[in-house]
Amino acid sequence: RLDLVGLLDEFAGNFYQELDYQLECENGIRILEEMKRLPKVVIPRNYPSYTSRRVHVAQWVEGEKLSQSTADDVGALVNLGVITYLTQLLDTG
Repeated sequence: RLDLVGLLDEFAGNFYQELDYQLECENGIRILEEMKRLPKVVIPRNYPSYTSRRVHVAQWVEGEKLSQSTADDVGALVNLGVITYLTQLLDTG
């Protein structure tokens, strides 16, 4: 049987944490350090001195949407996305 109350409690707790921008800032700083091994991946710098629970301040990174990329670039970008995902999943947790 599916525990709907437990599932909702888990979702609500995680959702609330996602809205804590100080925690998001800390996570961004950690990810920036962990992803240094992937030089093609750009992680925006976070600014904890300007971040509060309700405001998250991070570096602006110029770029384009995947949907705006050329067909030649999409394969390489998808491959980089998979490598980045697997690095997070298997190496850094």
